[in-house]
This record gives sequence, structure tokens and C-alpha cells, in this order.
Amino acid sequence: MTNLFAYLATTLVLIVSVLYIYVKYKLSYWSKRGVKTPPVHPIFGNLKDTITFKKPPGVVLQEIYQSADPDDPYIGFYILHKPALMIRDIDLIKQIMVKDFDIFSNRVFGSVHEKDSVGLVNLLSINQPKWKYLRSKMTPTLTGQKLKKMVPLMFECGDPMLKFVDRKPADKDGWKYFELKTLSSRYATDVISSLAFGITTNSFSEDDVAFWEAGQKILAGPKRGIILLLLFFMPEVAPFIEPLTKSPAEFFRRVFWDSMNTREKVGNVRGDLIDSLLALKNGPQSKDFKFEGDNLLAQAVSFYVAGFEATSTAIAFALYELASHPEYEEKLYEEIKGVLDKGEISMDTISEMTFLDAIIAETLRLYPPLPHVDRIASRDYKLPGTNLTIEKGTTVLVSINGTNRDSRYFSEPTTFNPLRKKNEQYDFTGSFAFGVGPRSCVGQRLGMLITKVAVITLVMHYKIMFRPDKEKLLNPLSVFTNAADGVYVHFRRRENKETEK
Repeated sequence: MTNLFAYLATTLVLIVSVLYIYVKYKLSYWSKRGVKTPPVHPIFGNLKDTITFKKPPGVVLQEIYQSADPDDPYIGFYILHKPALMIRDIDLIKQIMVKDFDIFSNRVFGSVHEKDSVGLVNLLSINQPKWKYLRSKMTPTLTGQKLKKMVPLMFECGDPMLKFVDRKPADKDGWKYFELKTLSSRYATDVISSLAFGITTNSFSEDDVAFWEAGQKILAGPKRGIILLLLFFMPEVAPFIEPLTKSPAEFFRRVFWDSMNTREKVGNVRGDLIDSLLALKNGPQSKDFKFEGDNLLAQAVSFYVAGFEATSTAIAFALYELASHPEYEEKLYEEIKGVLDKGEISMDTISEMTFLDAIIAETLRLYPPLPHVDRIASRDYKLPGTNLTIEKGTTVLVSINGTNRDSRYFSEPTTFNPLRKKNEQYDFTGSFAFGVGPRSCVGQRLGMLITKVAVITLVMHYKIMFRPDKEKLLNPLSVFTNAADGVYVHFRRRENKETEK
């Protein structure tokens, strides 16, 4: 018994020693290269608070960004024991994400595992060279002329939203209490189901919430939150969690093919994504990527996933900031009213609303839906102006929260100020919400339009007020910018003739 105990103790000491040496070796990667890092946890690296669900990754990455010296162009960190490099200098970000895109064209999300039940075979995650081909085919689906035809469909989806707000009981002063992310996500669902799936839904009716609930299964809830965290930061585990991700796709697969088959049979043209996908399905095919089966479904699902989260987040926080700043709300209302006085609102007249542009840009600066951008080096790369070589396979990341709240680039960076003076850096960082460089979101203009139409609809009909009775903490179980307990404001009907139009 004594010999057995001694043997087990010796074995345990040996295992611990080997693990200790292994961890010390793995976590010395950046120090050997003279790159600063924040304090590192021996097991979780620098993402301990994310892995233990204390803080969302956007906040943790922002803290890593801010732990560097103010003028440091980059800082190293670890995802568990895997080294990653965060770029902090605007010029280096442009160099990597734009000028040297051929080296940094692939994302961590999806990695080499280009399959998933909700469709990783799309522009969000597909790798080169398939990405370039797919991008060339999907870009024409969102031309300016096609977007113009979609604007009336967006306003149609605003009518049920207005009726939903009107139905809610008001307090004695006429104010109605709402959680904005729920309101905006229902609106986004109706718009995107119309544009991407070719069907009409009313997510504001409890009898027609199937599409909205299916979207919640993809993007909401603790289980899906953990799955998305793994896919974004540890894609190596994708094959092992695939069985957990199958069910959300079945609803979308059925709805999508019902719509595709009906449209093809009837032959009517609606000006939405289904029309474009039918053209791709029946057009010439590449041997490397065929527009058929789940490859087609993945494109519609990617529009839904990206559009749903980005637009509903932008709408919610734009309205929140307007409620918190009544002077900006009134200025925006007057701008919208001025356009309405000239006639009907269209894509062209929306483009005239410069203050609305500023409101949305400032909202996206402070509340980017996806608060980081990442790339993988496809070969060894000497970082310009430095002695550092980024090795092939290394993750390179930009903290959008960190960059957009950096006093080097913005005065009073945490203040919501749509009147701030525009400059080259602002214009560049403002696009971070939709990605950077050639791999920026193909649906950026569509997402902005959906957001603007929702804000126009609500501001034109309601005054908005913020009451600080809810603390706006971010959800730690989400890779996206989400308030854990919601974003709450009050609405009250405006009394003017324009709201009757």
C-alpha cells in the first residue's frame, strides 16, 4: 500500500510538472518576441472573465486594449494558451485589413469547418478562394436600385410595430414602457423575413411569432450563447458541438424552400433576395461552389443572422440614446418632419437626412453589434514599421470598442455626440461595425436602411423618454453587444398631423 501511494504521488507530481512546463512554454510566446501582454491566467489565458461568464468578450477585449500603454501599436494576449495579437494603431489596422488583405482574408469564425446547421457556407465565415467567388455573386443582389425597391417593404413592416406600441396601456401621463431590443428584434425579423425569405410575418402578433422565435433559438439563450462563443474564439471544437446546433436550421430550411419553390413555380418578381437567389440557382455554376441545396439556404440565413443582430442592436441603442438626449431627439424629429413636408419618404430622401446619419454612426461607434474584427495570417508577415513577424496561423484582432473609445481618435470618446466633427479616423472607425476592408459586410447599406426606417417610423410618431430605473449591463453570454436585462425607454404619441400619414 505504501509503495502504491508513493507511485501515485510520484506520478501526480510528474504530471503536474509536465503540465507546468507546458503552460509556461505556451504562455511565453509573446514575451520571447518582446511583445507586452496583460497578466495571464495559467489556464484561461486572457479570456478568463469571458470563459467563466462574468463579462462579455467585447468588454474583455476592450480591457486588454486599454491595458497597453497609450501609444502601443499592438498588444499580445492569449485565448486559453493560443497566442493572438491585438492591433491598436489605425494605420496598421488599415495595412492589415485593407492593403494586405490577401494575407489576412480569412476569419477565425468558421475556420476550416465550413459547415454548420445554420450555415457557415456563406460570406460570414467561408474561406478563400471560395469567399472571393461568393462575394462577386452576392454583391449584385444589393445594388442601389434593388435597395430602393425594398424600402416600401421596410415601411410596411413598421405598421404592425406602431399598432403594437399603440395597444399597450399608458400611464396617467400617456407614457408607455418598452424594452427596445425585443421591439426592434421583432421589427428586424419581419423586415428580413420579407426581404431574405420572401414571406410576410407579423412578429408583433402572438399568433405569428414562429419566425421570431426561430431566430431567438439561433442567437439567444445560454446554450446558443456558449456555442457562438466557441465558434468565434475556439473554432477547433466546431465538429464536436455540431450535434448541438442542428435544430435551429430545420425551420429556416422548410420556410426557405417553400418560398423558393413557390416563387419559381408562380414566376412573380418581388425585388427581394429570393429573386436573386433563384437567378443564381438557375444560372452558371462554378465547380468550386454551386448555388444549390444548403449552399443557397446558407445565404438567406446569413442575411437573417447578420441583419437581425446588427439592425436590432443599432435600433435599440439609437433610440436609447435619443431618449437620453431629448435635444438630439427633437433635432432629428425636425429633420424628419422637414423631409415629410416635401412628400413621401424614399431611399433618396432618407439619404438627405444628415443628422440621422450622424445619430446612427455615433450609435454604432459606441455600440457596435459585433465588438471585434479578426483575421488569420495565411503566411508569415513582417508587421510594417516594427521588428515583429506575425507567424502563419496567428489570430490578429481589432477591438472595435477599444479603438472607438480611444482618446487618440475621439475627443470625449465615451460621450454620445452626433455633432462631433468628422475626420478621416472617424470615418474609418465608423465602418468597423460592419467589418473592415474588402471583407466588410456586403449588407452594410441594407442594414443601415433598415435601422434608419425603424428610427424614422418611431421618432415621427412618438416622443421618447429615458428613466434611469434599469442599469444597462451587457450580457456576458453573448459575442454581440446585448444588454443583459434589456434597454428600457418610454414612448408617448406625438400630437401632429404627420403621424397620421
